[in-house]
Amino acid sequence: MSVATVVDRNALPLMLKAPHIQDITQLSRPKVYDLLNTPGCPVVRFGRTIRVPRDAFFRWIERQAGVEEG
Repeated sequence: MSVATVVDRNALPLMLKAPHIQDITQLSRPKVYDLLNTPGCPVVRFGRTIRVPRDAFFRWIERQAGVEEG
């Protein structure tokens, strides 16, 4: 079993790649790609390349969890 690590949001790049999402969520690679194909997930596509704006991703995750911003 892998050990979870603490992720500092501000240390992450502005545009996240799938491995970043995997580290943040502790999901498997296939589950991460399922997540990135979820309607409403804030992805940006450059051809076949997928990137996720860091701040938009965290806002989206918080909305999915029902966390109030503020």
